Amino acid sequence: MFETKKLVLKRVFLLEIFMPLDILIAEDNEFTAKQYKIALEKRNHKVTMAKDGVECIDYYINEAKYDELFRKSRAPPFDLVLLDHDMPRKTGADAAREILEYRPSQRLIFLSAYGQGIMQKLQDLKDETIQIIQKPFSLTFLIKKIEGSSIKNRIINAQDGNVMTATQDSAAIR
Repeated sequence: MFETKKLVLKRVFLLEIFMPLDILIAEDNEFTAKQYKIALEKRNHKVTMAKDGVECIDYYINEAKYDELFRKSRAPPFDLVLLDHDMPRKTGADAAREILEYRPSQRLIFLSAYGQGIMQKLQDLKDETIQIIQKPFSLTFLIKKIEGSSIKNRIINAQDGNVMTATQDSAAIR
């Protein structure tokens, strides 16, 4: 039994190294956005940047339509969407509503100084797919929050005998 768990953990570790997450980030502060991008790309994650809620929705819908057309998939196109709340043209809450209308199982994390205010605006959407990280926070904390859910769920799936790809696993972590 102990050897099995040890083997499972090795398999999960390898998944984390070789199966990066596909992350969409909507952040209007250029310096902050660059910090997120650098930190996540150092961890081998694929990062797509949007400067506001409108651009975020454009990237999201285009990627989802591509997946539908060429991959015949209706799964969320990103493993995770990170959203600032207070952005020009469209708030993070408005972008989240549109994303969840299109793909209800999309995992979202708000990165905002207005944590409680966001939850009040999203009363109708509250579920396990939405999390909030209150600013300020360290990049190390952000990475642990993002990767922690992935690792935990990959361990659970691996113990069941189902080692999953990042794309398959993305549905499991939501």
